[in-house]
Amino acid sequence: MSQVLREPITEECAWVGAEIQEREDLCYRLSSREIDELDQALRGVEARGLSAEELRRDDFVLSDFSKTLSNMAKELGSGRGFLLIRGFPRERYSDEECGLVHTGIGTHLGKTMPQDSRGSLLGHIRDAGREIEVENTVRGYQTRIALPYHTDGADLVGLFCLHAAKTGGESSLVSSTTVYNRFLERRPDLVEVLHAPFYFDRRGEQVGQQKPYSISPIYVWYEGRLSCRYVRGYIRAAQQFPEVPRLSPSQIEALDTLDEIIGEPDMPVVFDLEPGDIEYANNFSILHSRTAFEDWPEPERRRHLLRLWINVPDGRPLPRGFGRSGVTPGNDVSRPEQAGL
Repeated sequence: MSQVLREPITEECAWVGAEIQEREDLCYRLSSREIDELDQALRGVEARGLSAEELRRDDFVLSDFSKTLSNMAKELGSGRGFLLIRGFPRERYSDEECGLVHTGIGTHLGKTMPQDSRGSLLGHIRDAGREIEVENTVRGYQTRIALPYHTDGADLVGLFCLHAAKTGGESSLVSSTTVYNRFLERRPDLVEVLHAPFYFDRRGEQVGQQKPYSISPIYVWYEGRLSCRYVRGYIRAAQQFPEVPRLSPSQIEALDTLDEIIGEPDMPVVFDLEPGDIEYANNFSILHSRTAFEDWPEPERRRHLLRLWINVPDGRPLPRGFGRSGVTPGNDVSRPEQAGL
């Protein structure tokens, strides 16, 4: 069991959505100069024939905007924990060019991490017509259903909107720090449960000798920082494995309380992502979700987001294996890298 935090956190990451939703600083709007800088960096990459998977920071040359991104990384790492970039003229660029821009920006925030057992660095979030309750290797991003609040397997998740849905698909963020504060206030008798191990289904993304599940607490208090890892659907799915311990009544009660707090109406900040929008969130202080959506009938118009997992330089201190390594296997086969949704 990790060290148990018994005092509320009062840092900037402990926000309530209803209190900040209308703040102008939640969104950063690109200037024409910054758009030109991104375009020039893109043309340099295309001239070299590089793919998004091959792209590194030195390949995507930025000057002034790189300094802005450095400040954004600080805000994401030790501040509020999320940011929306708006104003990129998506209509001028192909899907592939947008992928290069998204990845290029990401390399200036940190190191892009693999999102599946194939090592994919740029993920495609779209409905593949699959059902998560029927196929035990389906991940939520491959469906059109509402996704419950969860975290992914790196410091940051970055989402670039290529095409919006016909209706629905809103992005919603909740402070996992505020969730913990409210949990501590209401159920101090159960707070130790959140710091004890839970089992998470890997959704078929295990590699080599890894087990089909990982083991991790939901919250850790480590070197003065509170961090969260939560995907309840994968905790539930891990119960299919006979060697995984059955959830105890106290664990179920703690999870139910957690979900109740997460779902309170004043908690979220909500964004309706438009083509060209880029949303970043810190997985260790932010839970993210999206509503169900109805797609367009034309394939070329269907909802499509591009996802990056990014580890930032000098990121927050974490105990070994606490959800920062994407799905890359390590020497320790019980390390809890998560597949994410």
